[in-house]
Amino acid sequence: MCGIGGCVVPIGGSPSAERLQAMRDALFHRGPDGSGVEIVDNVGLVHTRLAIVDVSARARQPMRHPSGNWWITFNGEIFNHKSIRRELLSDTFVSDGDTDTLLHSLARWGPAVLSRLNGQFAFAALDITGGRLLLARDRFGIKPLYIADTEDGFWFASEPVGLLAAGVTPTPRADSWRSILDWSCYRGEATLLASIRRLPPGSYLEIALDTSRITCRRWNSPASHVDPERQAQLQGSSRSHLVSELETTLRTAVQDALLGDVPMGTLCSGGIDSSLITALAVEVKSDLVAFGARYKPDRARDEGPAAQRVADSLGIELDLLDVTKAGWRSGFVEATRHFGAPLGTASSVTIAQMAERARRRGIKVLLTGEGADELFAGYFGAQAAPLAAFLSPRQRAIRTLEPALFGNPLGTALDAARRVKWLAMKFSSRDLAAPRASGPTSGESAGEQEALAEIANAYSHHSGSRRGLETDLLGRLDFTLSHLLNRMDTNMMQVSVEARVPFLDPRLVDLALNLPLETRVSPWSKGILRDVARRLLPWTIAHRPKIYGMDFDAGVWIEEAANPRFLTAGMFRELFEIPNREFAETIASARGSLRVRLWSAEVWCRSVFAADSTSTIERDLWPQGL
Repeated sequence: MCGIGGCVVPIGGSPSAERLQAMRDALFHRGPDGSGVEIVDNVGLVHTRLAIVDVSARARQPMRHPSGNWWITFNGEIFNHKSIRRELLSDTFVSDGDTDTLLHSLARWGPAVLSRLNGQFAFAALDITGGRLLLARDRFGIKPLYIADTEDGFWFASEPVGLLAAGVTPTPRADSWRSILDWSCYRGEATLLASIRRLPPGSYLEIALDTSRITCRRWNSPASHVDPERQAQLQGSSRSHLVSELETTLRTAVQDALLGDVPMGTLCSGGIDSSLITALAVEVKSDLVAFGARYKPDRARDEGPAAQRVADSLGIELDLLDVTKAGWRSGFVEATRHFGAPLGTASSVTIAQMAERARRRGIKVLLTGEGADELFAGYFGAQAAPLAAFLSPRQRAIRTLEPALFGNPLGTALDAARRVKWLAMKFSSRDLAAPRASGPTSGESAGEQEALAEIANAYSHHSGSRRGLETDLLGRLDFTLSHLLNRMDTNMMQVSVEARVPFLDPRLVDLALNLPLETRVSPWSKGILRDVARRLLPWTIAHRPKIYGMDFDAGVWIEEAANPRFLTAGMFRELFEIPNREFAETIASARGSLRVRLWSAEVWCRSVFAADSTSTIERDLWPQGL
């Protein structure tokens, strides 16, 4: 819901108001409804506000506790803040918002309150009496937080652009360019810049104000949601009972995610995940508007008709973006600049453009279906091996025949053939690297090694193919999901729209990770989740096969209009010291989203290291126009 930032400088010093104001201005797109800068001794706090819960001026930030002993700058939403506030009845609140509740909770319980929060958040809280600054991030990293430990102080911000605007020097991380190829630059603590790191999901930092000593603690990990006792309890329940429990839990998560005092909508592709979220949201907000995208030239990946079927069945309006080559190219540079790294896939541009359509209609919040694929084995290509090892021949046959069995064929034979060809290319590439949940390696930080070890051991009470698939799914909650969440947050917030992800409600995650594995993945793809969908949606949607409709072949679109020398003679190769031959071979062999990442890497380099504007980059990239 906002942009946050700030710093801690050595004791006796005072933060630069000019640098803090530059950070605030760089984060304006995240919060155009208000802003604030506060300097308290050697701490600076920055906030830009996207007003969603209590839109009045009473909820402005940075916010000070009535005692004067605490300050907070907060980004996100605490969906259970009202129940927490009921435990704080003796406190005096200045607003009706969740920021106020969080501030008082921290003053009462300190960081111990984190495990009680149901929400998506990143915040900085100054504890004057305790002589510390706390930086915290939600369980799964829905809300971003970047940090930089420099000679003149410790700095933090919602996006790298905030740190760069405040004077943090961008320094390429040695040998990091290959992490663009294997996706590892999108997960973990390290970024492509040696000077900037990510605070890990489910973690908090404590910075001592007098010594600047930094302590990092993990307060949550995906593995902590695995409970052998609950697994045993759920194992004894009937499938129909489990379907009802999952439906109830998801319905509650969606209803809670609708917290706010502003118009809201959903992103709806016509796939099972976003369609379920939309169907449950409509139960609360009958005037809901869904937003989707379509690409008419390719029927096999055109999600428009399916999204329209969902909207028609629910009786709501669908706002569809027609994706064109020129339209996509027009958003490519700006999406890269806001993403703060090379774009992972073409979908970042489309998401930003759909969010912009929502914003024009006064909608500040969009609910999305992220997280369901990780919980219910939705990445059928990347998970082919562990799925094949676990499923019986009968179950594998049902999953293969599912679209035809339930009246949702892929279309004409030509459409099917094109889709099979595209999927084969997709899953034979390096685009969907499996999470490394088999154990720690020397490449990760100590915290990441700990997380990997916990994931590997979470299902140690199981064995064989069952444990292998459960571990794979758990690993994707820690790694694969990080890119998708960052894409949703950053490319929607570039136009001041917040994404919310009900599938990552901790109650839903607790349930899903402890369901019998058979129910999660069989007898059809996504198993029990499709059982819930059959209760709420047309069967042709409930059993619609997964397609990557927003992942257009945009690398070809770029190269059709781009100046080739923009990439081959640009900054990326030189700054990251890529050997000429290796760079040329990589460009020549790149397919799918890797081509987008390479071109986007050059755009990102010019934006960060040369401080080129969008118009300057576009002029060099598209010499003949879009």
